[in-house]
Amino acid sequence: MIKIKDILPFFIIVITFISVNQWSALPLSNVMIEWFIAFLTIITVIVYTRNATLSMPSRYFPMLYLYFGWLIFEVIRGGIIADGYWEYKQLIAGSLALSIPVFVFPYSNPLILGYTLRKWMKYAFPAFFIFFIWVLKSGNYHFYLGPVILLCCFLPVLKKKWRIIFIILLLVMMFSDLGARSQVIKSFVVLILNFVYVFYRVLSLKFIKYIYVFCCFIPFILIALGVTGHFNVFKDIYSDDDYTQQKIVNGKTVTEDLSADTRTLLYSEVISSAIKNRYVIIGRTPARGNDSKVLGDKISQAVETNHQERHYNEMVFPNVFTWLGLIGLTLYFLIYIRSGYLAIYRSNNIYLKVLGLFIGFHIIYGWVEDFNKFDIMNISLWMAIAMGYSEELRRMNNKEFGLWINTIFR
Repeated sequence: MIKIKDILPFFIIVITFISVNQWSALPLSNVMIEWFIAFLTIITVIVYTRNATLSMPSRYFPMLYLYFGWLIFEVIRGGIIADGYWEYKQLIAGSLALSIPVFVFPYSNPLILGYTLRKWMKYAFPAFFIFFIWVLKSGNYHFYLGPVILLCCFLPVLKKKWRIIFIILLLVMMFSDLGARSQVIKSFVVLILNFVYVFYRVLSLKFIKYIYVFCCFIPFILIALGVTGHFNVFKDIYSDDDYTQQKIVNGKTVTEDLSADTRTLLYSEVISSAIKNRYVIIGRTPARGNDSKVLGDKISQAVETNHQERHYNEMVFPNVFTWLGLIGLTLYFLIYIRSGYLAIYRSNNIYLKVLGLFIGFHIIYGWVEDFNKFDIMNISLWMAIAMGYSEELRRMNNKEFGLWINTIFR
């Protein structure tokens, strides 16, 4: 009899293969296949959640249930207000992207998480070198290698062979295409996090806690300063420096500005659209997007709708705000916050504390650039969040965690 623990890794591997279709020279599926796989995966997770023993204490369930209850409400609203083919299509895509926290339930169990990652390392990891590395542009490797980025948070405890392989992959992602800012930043941050293992005895646990608290509050401080016009982090820091690189695009050499401010306008549109259309509190549902003066007309003409809207932007949390409003954004954000808190404040090993900083980084980076998509990169992030909720993993000491993480590489 096929067990859930065998089905879930299979779907995760398939999702890995199709996650890079957008950037691949040889796509392996279409949108309908991607949706079908995503729905089957969610059903598998729901079946597992109902029948398996979870490693997440029941006291953490209410917040998750509140989020999914609000999501269901918004999906129903979206089905009612959606107008035509494209908005129903947007509703499905947005709903799937917002459903990804469901992975907290199965992957809070170390056995299921370890088994999934072991299967991924056995099949999806070699497939990257055999096939995908040749059809993907170098700036998009991280969309495939999400589990590698997660495992790179624990480099010191890995066996020497894997430590070397992963460090090489991090360096490749950092320097193969400097124009891929998200890939460069994520790889660099994970590499830097590993220095915590060297200095944590000197820095003390309090320093790690201070960094995490900073990660939780700094986005709101910067947003408030930006909205009031006192300080815009995107304009006042990044766009003042001139960093460029030469790239070949369609056979022509073009100059790319690596320090360009590509976020201020997006935030302006997201916030002004919510205020103008009065959906700040309850959102516009996953079927709709924010009003866009820059791209709205082009998108409207392309999909033949009457709305000049951009369904989603490159930032996770502003998209959640547009779709689910402040209520949904608060619930979604608190899932991150609580996971990082538990990993840092309620764990017995340094590895979960470093993972808490990794979550803290994504608390900040989710306001800058983290795509809302049902793909392996986001699933890997939610694997990390699930680990923060796992009572079994938090109970482990350093040695026990090291033994567990190395079972993935058998």
